[in-house]
This record gives sequence, C-alpha cells and structure tokens, in this order.
Amino acid sequence: MKKSIFFELTPAIFFMAGAYIFPIVILFVYTYKLSGNVSIFNTLNLQIFKFTTYQAILSTILAVAMGLPGAYLIGRTKFKFKGIFTALSTVPFVMPSISMTLGFISFFGHSGVLNTYFLWPIFHVRFEPLFTLLGVVMGNAFYNFPLTMVIVGSAISTLDPIYAEAAKIDGASRLRSFISVELPILLPSIIASALLIFIYCFISFTVMLVIGGAQFSTLEVQIYMYLTTLLDFKGAIGLTLIQICFIGLIASVFSIMRKSAGTFSQEVSRTNSKFPSWGLFYILGISVFVFGPILSQIFTGFWNFQNSTFTLEWFERLFSGRMDPYIGNSVLSSILWTFTFSTLSAILTVALSITAAHAVTKIKVPIFDALFTSALAVSPVTLAFGYLAVQNYIPLTFPFEIIPIYTMLSFPIGFQTILAGWQRFPSEIDESASVDGANWFQKTFMIRIPVLKPQIISTFFFAFAISMGEMGATLVLYDPRFPMISASAYKLFSSMHVPEAQAFGAILTVVTFAIFYVLERPILRDN
Repeated sequence: MKKSIFFELTPAIFFMAGAYIFPIVILFVYTYKLSGNVSIFNTLNLQIFKFTTYQAILSTILAVAMGLPGAYLIGRTKFKFKGIFTALSTVPFVMPSISMTLGFISFFGHSGVLNTYFLWPIFHVRFEPLFTLLGVVMGNAFYNFPLTMVIVGSAISTLDPIYAEAAKIDGASRLRSFISVELPILLPSIIASALLIFIYCFISFTVMLVIGGAQFSTLEVQIYMYLTTLLDFKGAIGLTLIQICFIGLIASVFSIMRKSAGTFSQEVSRTNSKFPSWGLFYILGISVFVFGPILSQIFTGFWNFQNSTFTLEWFERLFSGRMDPYIGNSVLSSILWTFTFSTLSAILTVALSITAAHAVTKIKVPIFDALFTSALAVSPVTLAFGYLAVQNYIPLTFPFEIIPIYTMLSFPIGFQTILAGWQRFPSEIDESASVDGANWFQKTFMIRIPVLKPQIISTFFFAFAISMGEMGATLVLYDPRFPMISASAYKLFSSMHVPEAQAFGAILTVVTFAIFYVLERPILRDN
C-alpha cells in the first residue's frame, strides 16, 4: 500500500475505531459484566422485535410502492419541470424528523389543516391516522420513499434500451418486455432501496415516539424508555443486542446488493419516452402527500386555529423566555448550539469522506468499503447507549459525545456520495499533475476538491441537515447546558406546548428549505 493511500485511510479508520467500534465494544463488555442478569430473548423483547419488524415491513412496502412510479418517471420519461420534481421529491429525506412529525400532526390531526379546512367542510368526514399503525406506516413511508425514487430511478436511467428493443423485435408487448427483460435487471436496485428503507424504518425513532404514541413500542423507542424513564440498563442492553445483530445482517445484505445496484449514482435519463397519462395524477398525489405536511408545519407556526387568524403569538412566547424552563435553557442557545454542532460535524464528515473515498477507489479492497458503510447498522439511540457505557471508563461530556455521533450518522452516506464522484474522476488530470511535480496537498486542494465540488457541497449540507434534525441520540445524551432544536421542540411538544413546538419546528423547516435550495439550485434550474 502506498504511503499516501495509507495516510488518507488513517483518519477515517481511527475515527471509526474511536467513535463507532469502541463504544459498541464497550457496550458488549458492559453486557458481559452483567452476564446472567441480562435477559435477551424474553417474551417482551420478542414481542417488541416482532412488532418492530412488522411495521418496518409494512412501511417499506408502502414506501417502495410510492417510489417506483416516480422512479419510472424520472428515469425513463421526459417532461417539463422534471428537474424540479426530482429535486423537490427528495426534500422529505433531508427534513429534520421532528419537523416532519410535527408537520404530520398539523396536517392530518383532528384539528389539522386537512380536516379543518378541506375534508370536514366539504365532505363532512375526517381522516385521522395519527396514533394508529396506519399513521406510523404513512410517516415512515413519507420520510423514506425518495430513496426508491433516486436509487431505482438512477438504475432505470442507465438501463441500456437495446434490451427492450430486442424484446419488441421478438414480438413482446411493452408490459411483457418490462416484466421479462427489464425488471430482472432492475431487481437489484429495487431490493437495495427496499433494504435501505427497511433499515431506516426499523430504527425509526421520532415517527414512533410522536406519531405512534405510547401504545406502539419499537426496539428503538423501548431502548430510549429503558435508558431515560425506567433506568433499566439491563433491559436496554438486551434489546440493543437484538437490534445490532439483526440490522447488522440486513446492512450486510444491502452492502452486497448495492454493488450491483448503482445505489448512489446520480445519473438522470435524457430519453424522450412519452409521459404516461397516469403521471400527472401521481405527481399531484405525491405533491399533496409530501408538501401538505411540510407547508402546514410552516403554516401552523403562524396560525391560530381557534380564531382562524394569522398570529406571531407562538414565536413571541418562544423567544420571550417563558418556554425556557421546559427545555432547560434559552431558545437562542438551542439555535446557537444546533448550528455550531451541525457545522462542525458536517466539516468533519466532508474531510473524512474525501480522503477515505479516494483511498478506497485506489486500493479497491472491499473490507474498507464495508467498514465505512457499516455504521448504517447501528441506530442513533444504540450508539448513544454505547457512549453512556463508555462513561463508566472514560469521563465524557455532551459536546465531545454528540459531534462524533452526528458525524458517524452522516459519514456512510457522505462517503458513498463522494466515492461516486471519485469513481468518475478523470485520472489523467491526476497523472498530468504528478508529471508536473505536484505533491499530494497541491493535487488535493488545487485539483481534486474543485473537481469534486458538487459532491462535497452535497455531502456538507446533507450532513448538516442530518445533524440539525437528529433527535434519538440527542435525547439520550441531553444536557440542558447545550440544548438542541430537535430535542427542545420535542420537550415543548411533550409538555403540551404544541403551538410553540410547531413554531420551533417551523424554524427547522425553513432552514432546511434554505439548505435544500443551496444544495439543489442547479437542478431547480433544470441544468
């Protein structure tokens, strides 16, 4: 292995070892010390595991079903505003989870926008999926269906049309050609998207905690309840071990499928296939389902439902100091620390992703690719639990815990995004620079980073959005001296200050939209 490649791999390996592997190992050591007192496969754990798997399967089926028609539209057809539709459809995946769930409540709730201003006045019916299994499945599907659109859409866009043409020559209809010829080729990408969605639905935390309510308990929520409410570390350890083993297995299968699926390809089809008649209804339906909760989240931050009037009352209460006792600190402190921690974790994610991805493209050793993606197998709550176990051996405080966790959560996606850029990087540029005597630093900062600017910007803002909206690990390790917006909004919601929580969520939503605009501006212009 060349010295420069080893130099590039070292930061990511040390970070993975210290911020990810070490806490998980310590968690297992802590489990071993409790040995016989830890009950893993008891009746309660198996029931929770069964329900967690059940809701994740249902959510995955709905998310894939929602995403496949969109994947066909963006991958095969050409229509006006295609770039805008493609870009805006990915908004839910980068939305902070607390904003999304509060948006669901404000849109689908009993007194929400849909029921109050549309269904009840016009049809005299109400649609109230909140605090039901349907609401949980809808919430998870809303959050994750863009993965199917992007992953399968990319696979469709790169599908060689010669296969369909050959089937057509042989007399096959368009439907039979798709089922018999194209579908088997696209199957790896469909399975890859389904596995990734299943992982995210299985470890779903905010959706279950806020939309599901107390009657639905998944592994992630129950681990959090054990740690923060019941103070039962043994119970939390038992569920954590089940979750790590199961999700680790699913993540391994996903890693294998991803290699043949082109999961993180960003290619967009330029074909001129006719836009189907059902496409307009699909776009309208997705627009209502996706942007209804998002826009209502912003709307309810400025709306008084009792008087049906525009108001700034909720923001006035939020910033007046009256809500400070419920979050343990000031609202301005929440905003300050959220932006500080999110920025630092995003910078760290970009730095680690650039060097690690470049090294992996050079040495082509699968073990490193798998290692850097393996963090998908561990949920935020589980990782935070590992940091709590580390505190028994090493004194840690909140800022030194949360930044590595935020980075670890966004690093796998950032790594894969920049890896895709490195794989398309013109090697002759590097070779010419070496011939001219450029050293590693000159090539990195004067050539490589400028060429990879789109992937770097995408990774930075994605990591920033993930950190800003993360709530599971933040609640487990919460320190009132360093409040975060997501945890503060949930504390307001759980203390029955829903309008103020909606106003706080509106701040997160607006900031996310601003980030999204910077990130996707070229696509929004249909370039």
